[in-house]
Amino acid sequence: MIREIPDLFLETLSDTPYGWPLRQLNVPRAHKITKGNKDIIVAVIDLGYRFHPQHEGHLWVNPNPKKGDIHGWDFVDDDDTLKYEGSLKENAYLRDHHAFIVGEVISVAPKCPIMIIRVGYERQDSWADGINYAIEKGAKILIIPHAVLTVDPEDGYTPLFYRGTDFTYPIEREDFHKALDRAYLSGCLIFMGVADNRGRRVAAAPSAFSSVIAVGSSNRRGEPSDMACSSDYTEIAAPAGQRRSENPFDHVWSTGGANNFVCMDGGCMAAGFAGAVAALVWSRFPHLKNYQIRQILRNTARGKGWNPYLGHGILDAYRAVNLKPRDLTQNLRIKSEPSLLDVKRTLISIRIEIENLGVFDVEKALITAYNGDPLKAADRKGTIKRPVILKTKQIGHTISKVLGFESSKVTIDLTLKKLPREIYLQAFSLDLDAPHNADTALIRLSEGSS
Repeated sequence: MIREIPDLFLETLSDTPYGWPLRQLNVPRAHKITKGNKDIIVAVIDLGYRFHPQHEGHLWVNPNPKKGDIHGWDFVDDDDTLKYEGSLKENAYLRDHHAFIVGEVISVAPKCPIMIIRVGYERQDSWADGINYAIEKGAKILIIPHAVLTVDPEDGYTPLFYRGTDFTYPIEREDFHKALDRAYLSGCLIFMGVADNRGRRVAAAPSAFSSVIAVGSSNRRGEPSDMACSSDYTEIAAPAGQRRSENPFDHVWSTGGANNFVCMDGGCMAAGFAGAVAALVWSRFPHLKNYQIRQILRNTARGKGWNPYLGHGILDAYRAVNLKPRDLTQNLRIKSEPSLLDVKRTLISIRIEIENLGVFDVEKALITAYNGDPLKAADRKGTIKRPVILKTKQIGHTISKVLGFESSKVTIDLTLKKLPREIYLQAFSLDLDAPHNADTALIRLSEGSS
């Protein structure tokens, strides 16, 4: 359901009851640090754009237009109109949706230029063409609220989804898949909603691709929306509204395509907000790579662990842009509380917690156990010419992944037959470009059960 309401302004939306999504994302506090950067271009790739007066000054301007593509291009009609002009042109959804997402981006990252790209189901190759155009024109963020669907082979046009067949792999649209991969490998970030808006357990292949950040849907209370889908690839979450609510404050409000403000609810709205927050964060840290911004978004999100509706949690724009230089790293630390032990007849195992005080993930952390201090000589009589027998030895190790600002509990099987009173542990990252440091700690042990 779409409702209209007058006299709202993107600039002051967060000060009104209708601006709850911005407050949930902590955007007003983030704006005290940054409101965006003209070099971080956001491409909104959707079904047909109509200009709204509050978009003035926020649209990307092509520095070298060759075919009238001043603000973007229409890859369905192959012209610069950007509008949907088909038989459903009076449909409010097709009139308003593209402009709505643009309004979301402006409200979050007002200093980031927005590139308009129109795609559509009536021309299947428009999706890949639109993505490739965005890459070539320098877009860093790609917001794709809708996506390619498998079409009915009988007519080669109508999505099977509209003829009663659920999401399936779009086998005939390899160009779309390759375009997404190319965008990510070129340094872009891509945002889509998790699936549809039916509040069910479901998977949609395009949203699940590794190149795409799948965004879950939250409501005004910070809970999964009534239409949120459950999927194993949900990465983060952003406001999407509460579709079945009669309270106008429960919906998401933005600019429509008829010089108006409208409300909409859905995963498309969540994808729009998430892409806009990413633009804000990248504006703050323009020297970082796309995968690093992706980790910042995920690891600063507000969530208790991961769940299939909201992923790692609802984005927190302020926490992300407020990171200090000391946070922009991997920083492994060994928690020195006594470890739990599992002592068996032929095996001694210890359980230890490793935390990462930096925001960037450690894909491969090596944790090694020693029977003595590995930073000191065990026997100072030894020389290169006359080495001594090892006294401080490795007695076990393991490898683990540790997310940024998270901890991981790991088990190390020791090569000992007798329970020691204490051991030394050393932890460091094996990743490419990892910081050149390691944490070493003395751990006193007490027998227990893991």
